[in-house]
Amino acid sequence: MMRKPSRLALLGTALVCATILAACNDAPRLQFVTVAPISGQIYVSSTPVGGIKGAVRHGAHLALQSPGTTGRHPAALPPPVTAACGSLQYAATALFSDGSTQDATSTAKWTSSDTSVASISSSGLASGIGLGTTNIGATFNGVSATSEPLAVDQLNSIKVSPSTATVAQGSSVQFTAIGNFTFAAGGTSDLDVSSQVTWASSNTAVATVDNTGNATAVSAGGPINITATSCDGVMVGTAQLTVGQVAATSLVVAPATITISTGTTTLFTAMEKLSDGTTQALQHPVTWSSSTPAVATIDANTGVALGLTAGTSTTPNITATETISGLTGTAVLTVQAAAARFAYVADGQGGAGSSGTISGYSVDVTFTPPVKAFTTAPVPASSPQQVLLHPSGHLMYYINSNGFLYIDDINPGDGSFSDSKQNPVRASTSAASFNVGVIDPTGRFIYVTSSVDNSIYGFRITQTADNATNGALTAVTPTFNPYTPTPALNSPRWIMTDRAGKYVYVVNNGGNTISEFSIDQTTGALSPLPTPTIATDTGPFYGTTDVNGHLYVANQGGTPAVNSVSGYTIDTTGGATDGQLKLIGSGPFPINNATFITNVITDPTGKYLYVLDSTAGPPPATAPVSQVFAFNLTPATGVIGAQIGTAQLTGNSPTGMAIDPTGVLLAIDNNFDNSISLFTIGSSAPGGLTPTNPTTIATDTSPQFVVFYTAAKDQ
Repeated sequence: MMRKPSRLALLGTALVCATILAACNDAPRLQFVTVAPISGQIYVSSTPVGGIKGAVRHGAHLALQSPGTTGRHPAALPPPVTAACGSLQYAATALFSDGSTQDATSTAKWTSSDTSVASISSSGLASGIGLGTTNIGATFNGVSATSEPLAVDQLNSIKVSPSTATVAQGSSVQFTAIGNFTFAAGGTSDLDVSSQVTWASSNTAVATVDNTGNATAVSAGGPINITATSCDGVMVGTAQLTVGQVAATSLVVAPATITISTGTTTLFTAMEKLSDGTTQALQHPVTWSSSTPAVATIDANTGVALGLTAGTSTTPNITATETISGLTGTAVLTVQAAAARFAYVADGQGGAGSSGTISGYSVDVTFTPPVKAFTTAPVPASSPQQVLLHPSGHLMYYINSNGFLYIDDINPGDGSFSDSKQNPVRASTSAASFNVGVIDPTGRFIYVTSSVDNSIYGFRITQTADNATNGALTAVTPTFNPYTPTPALNSPRWIMTDRAGKYVYVVNNGGNTISEFSIDQTTGALSPLPTPTIATDTGPFYGTTDVNGHLYVANQGGTPAVNSVSGYTIDTTGGATDGQLKLIGSGPFPINNATFITNVITDPTGKYLYVLDSTAGPPPATAPVSQVFAFNLTPATGVIGAQIGTAQLTGNSPTGMAIDPTGVLLAIDNNFDNSISLFTIGSSAPGGLTPTNPTTIATDTSPQFVVFYTAAKDQ
């Protein structure tokens, strides 16, 4: 017989149950179930085979614009499909009273309100069946989520654009798959399904195609089929591709990028780039252009660019365009401010055998001293009288006393130079004559005049990318036939061009005139200007042109015997008088306290003029010494103004002068002292001269015509 529980036991049991009940009442309670995505849109092929065919932009009802082709891509395309091809996965999330959540995707009961439109699996994967709209819902632990709409659109067809294409071997073409759709919400339109299809080539030996529809031509052949197949394999779009032989597709310009200095040049060349990535020589002529001619100009036919002002032009700066084919190529040209990096001087009697050398120097106007001799010995040369530097920075020419032009190669990195191995050319018929020359600013032509021949020898300068032929000289006339103008030259002492390279001016020491010539910009041939000569003062020697269109000549003695400088304006009106000289002021400008004026030079701004007073030989103790004067100039008119400070002493028998392009350093070679005198400009007064410390630097024997090298290091 069972006993009844005691009241105490019953009370304990009640307390335990109460405790358990209280704990149950404190557990988090399921409050909501959500379904994501909250809405969806997928498509199926018009012949249903099951499976989700990818989402499209919801509510898109756009009219197709007929695709054209511009380059590799159609010019106008419908908007793309925005979701990846595949099943649309739903997720169910349970939310509890304490704010916590639980993923209920795999445990919820999923429903589709219309299984003829889409079905949904126990794991929440929705599969499209047919055109229409259904609602996707989920229930978890008796709590149902708000169902979300799922629209199923219908893919009716796929069209591949372009439908036909012919490309060269090695090139590529972009195909696009355009699907035509009927929307569940009503209406039809086209959408880009290129990323939702499987691309294939019917013959990969002719062309391959990647998963974006970009086909690459492998070898000549075809036509072959390029297909785009919907992910269910039902809809297929087809295009035909024919591959031809390799063909030129563009131009490759060299150098692709380069930096040059103002006042210097560089040569651009072009090759045809073929569709297989190789290159070949140009099949047609090329014309060249610069997008910013204020920064750099380029000769339309030769590809020689000239730096004018510092700055980087719009990218790309230099363009080559092939005639007939219309193919183009581009390069970037940067122009930096010029600075002297090296200096050279012709030592007429230098070397152990006194046959001559060329001395080289490094230059940095910010250092003390600003000029230092190369660590290597002066380079042997054949009786050099003058060094000429090509504006490209790669070539050095020197003229010797026997009337020959020699060619050396310069290393723009360190300034060293060596024999180019090209044969020298004759630039005078007379030996032991005084020969000087000039290179036009673009480096196309070189002209030499001889004090004995009374003639001008002109040469075209070959500019190529081949070191073996770069700088080669070809006579402007077909044979060695110097140009003897009418009226004839008379003991020519100096030759120069204007800063644009359009005209040549020859100073006739015997005739007290300047001969004036125009340069044929294609052939380099010279023709006398309508007024072939203009008078100077007595005994004109060396001269110079400035940046403001003026020309100055040093005169050794007038009537009475007064040393002077003749100044001229170069006519730039473009008419019949273009290039002719017009005397500045009423006559030559006297240089007081001068003995034997030989040379003149202007600073890079055209604000100051420097005049060289040279003794003719070792003077007695009481004789005047050599000196250099500084004068103000009026840039607009070229009028010579007041003297700046006092004349500065130079070495004995100074000949040539050079000013670095920053206008900081003046160098004067002293023919009898075997030295170069150096002066800073503007440290004492604007335009004034102050000797450097040390005041001179040694040369080899009999230096003449010092020149500064200003090309960029990598030019």
